[in-house]
Amino acid sequence: MSGIPVLGIDIDGCVDEATAFFRTLTHIWPGRVCVVSYRSNREKAVADLARYGIRYDQLFLVKSLDGKAEVIVREGISVFFDDQPECLQGIPATTHVLLMRNGGNFDFAQRKWVLSSKTGRLLQGSGQQEV
Repeated sequence: MSGIPVLGIDIDGCVDEATAFFRTLTHIWPGRVCVVSYRSNREKAVADLARYGIRYDQLFLVKSLDGKAEVIVREGISVFFDDQPECLQGIPATTHVLLMRNGGNFDFAQRKWVLSSKTGRLLQGSGQQEV
């Protein structure tokens, strides 16, 4: 990665879960900030981002989870926050990915991530052997 990294964030499950964090991060980030969200209502997305106080340079609304990876590659996003492992699978290894933990992807009672066989691989005990 060269130059100032481009930050990418999702709204639902990220910005709305940790508003103060993302408000602060987007205002101190030295480079471009791209919001990439699986939404169809642009007006609501713009209103929500304004209500949360999020600074951004571009807003991309995609029609599928896979669409996020396409935007990330096309826009050169080098750091991306999301809460759904399904949309993170197509993101290249050159992009740093940060998974936001929330009630939709983490069972707080059992203290375990909630994953499907599509997005996760179970490891045995020490984390070295697959089950």
